[in-house]
Amino acid sequence: MPTAPIKGVASLKGKTVYYIPLVAAIPGFVVTAATMKVALADAGLKLQVCDPQGQPSGLASCVQQATTANAAGIVTDAVPYAMAQNAFDAAKSKGVPIIITDQIPPSASTQNTNQVTYVPGVVNQPTQIAWWMIADSQGKANAVIAQESDSPSSIAYVQDALPIFKQNCPGCTYTVKNITATTNNQLASDTSANLLANPNATYYYTEFEDSLDATVQGIQQANKSSSIKLSVAGGSVDGLGRLAGGSGPVKAVVAVDQAFAGWALTDEILRMATKSGPVTETFPSRLFTAQNIGTVKVSNAEQASGAWFGDSSYQAAFKTLWGV
Repeated sequence: MPTAPIKGVASLKGKTVYYIPLVAAIPGFVVTAATMKVALADAGLKLQVCDPQGQPSGLASCVQQATTANAAGIVTDAVPYAMAQNAFDAAKSKGVPIIITDQIPPSASTQNTNQVTYVPGVVNQPTQIAWWMIADSQGKANAVIAQESDSPSSIAYVQDALPIFKQNCPGCTYTVKNITATTNNQLASDTSANLLANPNATYYYTEFEDSLDATVQGIQQANKSSSIKLSVAGGSVDGLGRLAGGSGPVKAVVAVDQAFAGWALTDEILRMATKSGPVTETFPSRLFTAQNIGTVKVSNAEQASGAWFGDSSYQAAFKTLWGV
């Protein structure tokens, strides 16, 4: 939790914040949008969700809508600034604050300001999976890693995890394959092809849950359902439900507290809109396996409330910081 209070939140009453995720239907983004709406309403503001559907032209259009509407701020999710740089530059020149969420800053020297701030989110999800593969296989994992190539950050998340195998698991082997969230209709055949090209694989990691259903189909097409242990990040009731069921290939799921993320992103955009200066915002995450999935109730309500990660006392703490 941040500790510095924000002055001037009342001056933003009635204004609108735009939330622009890569694809609005992705379950984690649905939860973030819902909790942002509640948090902003408590602060006297409104939320407008705009869906670019994973396309640069759609992203540019959404950013332009927010700029034209003189939004109190723009919060993006899983889209790189360069994907619609001209539109973002125009918004910045109009004084609309912009948060780039779930993306790694373009360089180590990038400074967060009241104009543009990066909130990287949980960057180590593939790293958590790497440690699990090593432990679960007792140092003998043979893995196919399906890396989403939609942004430099999604690539970096996987690449940053690979040294863990090199340094800690000389008996492990892995093959990295690129996939993209914009071609879901091809993911099943891609998964099948990846497994047929690596017939000795025992583990398969698909980077985010939007690819999970197609990946399971591909595993079935390759006749590998009984021999592959599947893992995924960005988990929701879909991935956790499959894990809890115990009959399918899903054996490990990293889930991020998207409910908390909605409040943290609201806190950050309020700081930027009031010229208070951005702060570090972190999101909780958990790695679920057969060993701990029984400690939570897998339901939409529990996901939406953030109950998989703890209680909701942070909401009152945020509102205290905002003076509402």
